[in-house]
Amino acid sequence: MSSRLPIAEKLEWGKFVSPISDRNTSPYNWYSFKHRFGSGLVENIFNSFSLKKGDIVFDPFCGGGTTLIKAKTTGYNAIGLDISPFAVFLTNSLTTSYNSIRLRKILEKITHRANREILIPDVDILRKAFSDSALQYIFSLKKTIELFDTPERDFFLLCLLTILNSVSKAKKSGGFLRITCRRRSGPLSIKKTFMETCERFIQDVEQLKLNGNLVKAYIGDARHYPFWLKNKKFDAILTSPPYPNRHDYTRIYELELLVGFITSNKALKELRYDTLRSHVEAKKKHNPKGYHYPSLLLSLVEKLQERPLNNPRIIPTLEGYFEDMYLSLREMSKVIKKRGKIGIVVSNVRFAGIVIPVDELLGIIGEQVGLKIKNIHILRYRGNSSQQMLEYKRVPNRESLVIFEK
Repeated sequence: MSSRLPIAEKLEWGKFVSPISDRNTSPYNWYSFKHRFGSGLVENIFNSFSLKKGDIVFDPFCGGGTTLIKAKTTGYNAIGLDISPFAVFLTNSLTTSYNSIRLRKILEKITHRANREILIPDVDILRKAFSDSALQYIFSLKKTIELFDTPERDFFLLCLLTILNSVSKAKKSGGFLRITCRRRSGPLSIKKTFMETCERFIQDVEQLKLNGNLVKAYIGDARHYPFWLKNKKFDAILTSPPYPNRHDYTRIYELELLVGFITSNKALKELRYDTLRSHVEAKKKHNPKGYHYPSLLLSLVEKLQERPLNNPRIIPTLEGYFEDMYLSLREMSKVIKKRGKIGIVVSNVRFAGIVIPVDELLGIIGEQVGLKIKNIHILRYRGNSSQQMLEYKRVPNRESLVIFEK
């Protein structure tokens, strides 16, 4: 069944897949959201979709906000959705127009007031990543920022969340947050880093030109849209769901979530369980009624069952991932206009030497919900983990753009 899918290389777009392509471009470089595609890829896809000024674009996994930022700067309206409150906040704060004069006035007030004693959430990772005095200053700073109205409040909270990893012992490492031997920063060092970051962003604000298009992200589940969204119709959808590589975003962005939005381990675990089943801790949340298990996936699972796996949850996670992506594609098919285009950036994965062609499987599943597969563009090839290369040699996985039409 997979052999009839229209797969072809489009490697000239590959350099734009990584966020590194935006390392010198504001506001994309304000926050290092490693799990997003570059704005150049979004621009190329928008152009290939033949969108017109004023068209409305949708991203149901808005993540780092690239789709919405690019829509804002190129004259399109856009709506984003994400289950993570941090991702929604990040997207909205990066697509807001700010007044640099007002920001500077508020910055002076914030740094003078942030000295109050604050109750700190009793979460183990915070105590490991920061000293007690650093935590007191960080949460005092956050409390002071919250005294101001939006959009300035969101601007300064973004600055605070941006510096967390650089002033802590924590480091984002693959799909996890790792505690290192790095020295923890004290309050004075954190204050200095915060002020320098704010000043750099304010200088960028003076140069940025964001137009007045309607762009907004909301908290929601890509597998089951909120009622108000079900009545919308979009000219195009462009998104990149989590890859089934076991990366858990609630762990990778744990500091940002705990400082900005979540106050307990219990709430963090609930979010982790509710996320898309791309990692082993997520749990089944919705019934994929109407889903037909692809024969290609069945044959791959049978091969995996014959191999030694380092986690017994890998096969159930893969099966759950494609169930969840069926639900996500079904929701997309309901809100895309007739002849509208859907672009999904995904990566194939490998477990125990078995390649899982995520792009082909999504093409097959998309047809189950009434979408027509137009193209699978191979954007670039990625290497394996060191363990996979040692045991099964280096056979690169492809990262692809899957295009559907209603």
